[in-house]
Amino acid sequence: MTQTHIILVEDDLRLASLISSFLTSEGFSVTHEARGDNAVELILDAKPELVILDMNLPGLNGLEVCKKIRCGYQGAVIMVTANDDELTEVSALNFGVDDFIAKPIRPHVLLARINALFRRSQQSLTPDNGHLLKVQDIVLDQQNRQVTQGQEMLELSDAEFDVLKVLMENAGQILSRSQLFYAVRGIEYDGQDRSLDMRVSSLRKQLKDLEVPHRYIKSVRGKGYLFITQNRDS
Repeated sequence: MTQTHIILVEDDLRLASLISSFLTSEGFSVTHEARGDNAVELILDAKPELVILDMNLPGLNGLEVCKKIRCGYQGAVIMVTANDDELTEVSALNFGVDDFIAKPIRPHVLLARINALFRRSQQSLTPDNGHLLKVQDIVLDQQNRQVTQGQEMLELSDAEFDVLKVLMENAGQILSRSQLFYAVRGIEYDGQDRSLDMRVSSLRKQLKDLEVPHRYIKSVRGKGYLFITQNRDS
């Protein structure tokens, strides 16, 4: 059986050794690179199933690496961050980061995040005869992972696509943060992770739905999110 290949981009050699050893013991094939500028070519050539990418790297930082690889790399990216910077995380989501994990890294938590990403990936590859979802003027093609708004094709990140898919599948129903978080990420919501709210925010920007009252994704105070089934202007 072919091993799942992970490229770990981390300049802390002690941490990199710990993560590499743990993931290797779990059956993964791990390639380590310490510099961001070297990582770009390595990732585009090797096309691993997953990249674990530190935010702060010599040569190029994690955001710059992610921006450069996304034109030719379609696999998953987990960003490792040592700080609590919402603007940086929003930028990373826009560049195609699929998940975040904060330092200090707990190996078993990292493994759970990795497995959740791979479960989502397998689900997205499962053929589905009813693969089109349509709500208002939004059409989501589950099979080809494409979204159109009216006549315009939207360029969504994987994270934005997954949130939109769950919301549209449950259009007209309020989804709590816990329900939406589990459906999108495959792990339980801890009550503190803000990545879901940032994904919704970036998705609203893509849908040109930033003004209140929202046309598509409504925040229901104390309850969660609702995808609106009918445009109030129609």
